[in-house]
Amino acid sequence: MSQDRRLIEDFLPIREISAEASREKSIRKGHISTLHLWWARRPLVASRAAVFGALVPAPKDDAERKALAQEVIDLCRWKVSDDAIARARQRILDANGGQPPKVLDMFAGGGSIPLEALRLGCEAYALDLNPVAHLIELCTLVYPQQYGPDLAKDVEKWGRWVLERVKAEIGDLYPPIPDRRRRPALSRKASN
Repeated sequence: MSQDRRLIEDFLPIREISAEASREKSIRKGHISTLHLWWARRPLVASRAAVFGALVPAPKDDAERKALAQEVIDLCRWKVSDDAIARARQRILDANGGQPPKVLDMFAGGGSIPLEALRLGCEAYALDLNPVAHLIELCTLVYPQQYGPDLAKDVEKWGRWVLERVKAEIGDLYPPIPDRRRRPALSRKASN
């Protein structure tokens, strides 16, 4: 029997992770779920806990277990601190001979596990047979790293170009959709 027991096999603070994962479902801005609705999306905090727990050795005693439990609780918050991420990255590197481990998710779906593996400093690989899932993975995992901050500007530029072309070619076949962002705000008197 292997002596390479991992934290996920020993203990994870499930109650705390579950509570934070439940809160995460109500986040509507800045979350991966706002890019595309995916019916089986895994909560990011739970994915982060699973990746961390799988890559870090189990504690040797109760004192280390208690310290690791608090470290996981700190790591598994929606608004996780940079210090908690840095500590987790270092612990993962220490557990893997100073090299970032390779993480493969062969059924990545919406990409929560590889996204969190990347956040924890791993070399992540994601696959899925579903072409929609694959496109979501590319848009969340590959393209932002490959093209950096200019990606958003390029998407907006080419999105406008496509919209203008579509309006010119078939715009007369569809009624215009009002832009909610440009709708004047109701005055307090009118809303009462």
